Amino acid sequence: MGDKMVDGILVVNKPVGMTSFDVVARLRRRLGQKKIGHAGTLDPSVDGVLVLALGKATKLIDVLQSRPKTYQGEITLGFQTETEDREGTIIREQALTSPLPVDDIDQALAHFRGQITQIPPLYSAVKVAGRRLYEYARANEPVERPTRSAYIYDFKRTSQPEFDGRYQSFDFQAQVSKGTYIRTLASDVGEFLNLPATMTRLTRISGSCFDLSQASPLDELLALPVAQVVERIVPINQILDWPIKELEQSEWFAVSNGQKISDWPINQSGYLQLYYQGQLKAVYQYDSEQALWRSRYVFSNR
Repeated sequence: MGDKMVDGILVVNKPVGMTSFDVVARLRRRLGQKKIGHAGTLDPSVDGVLVLALGKATKLIDVLQSRPKTYQGEITLGFQTETEDREGTIIREQALTSPLPVDDIDQALAHFRGQITQIPPLYSAVKVAGRRLYEYARANEPVERPTRSAYIYDFKRTSQPEFDGRYQSFDFQAQVSKGTYIRTLASDVGEFLNLPATMTRLTRISGSCFDLSQASPLDELLALPVAQVVERIVPINQILDWPIKELEQSEWFAVSNGQKISDWPINQSGYLQLYYQGQLKAVYQYDSEQALWRSRYVFSNR
């Protein structure tokens, strides 16, 4: 692509077996562009929607991450692993002598809807005292894991439970906030039922307002000519839903110099997309303490 940087969003269907950084690295090489980030990590064992931000869109990763994500997967009751998913070593097992009633399972899922507190998995990238939790785990060193708040918008069973004489499994769907660990959610469901439990399958079916129908398989993207990959990139102005203000010349002079604005009316969102001569130039955010608008994201000052 030479020296020209592409700005926007590329939605990838990440395959199982790759880290999110692997996907970013491959597309950096394919597009010849270093400025690419993602809006929410997927573990190697998880497939599905991985939203990539390119160029100036990387400024909006915090916005993209703040939007809900939806997952489909499977929870298995009867054993628990050290990683809380199928990849880890079993550390606790309690075979079921008979299947749990469906109503008990549904009650457990309903218990976790709304605001919850989680303790992140020991095998996770959360940092404590400058080190990631998985580093403590691999070194077999004790560490106190911090609690984290999360919001569960929806959590429901989507299949009839299956009992094999030892374990009981069922499919689920969950819509959650940023920072939610689905494998911990599965483990917590087990604790509620007084059983060990493990997340045994997971797919992210939507994230940051994009779903699987909008996601391109990674192999497909890597095989396409670069120009065709670029055609699949969603422009920045198509991912923002804040009110739009078309700037007059005097206002554009102030905005292009990063000045604060005190005479614009307040809106409910607290944000304004600022356009000049038909082009998105910046986003301003209302500062309620100072009662004025200030620059939040700048895409162009020319």
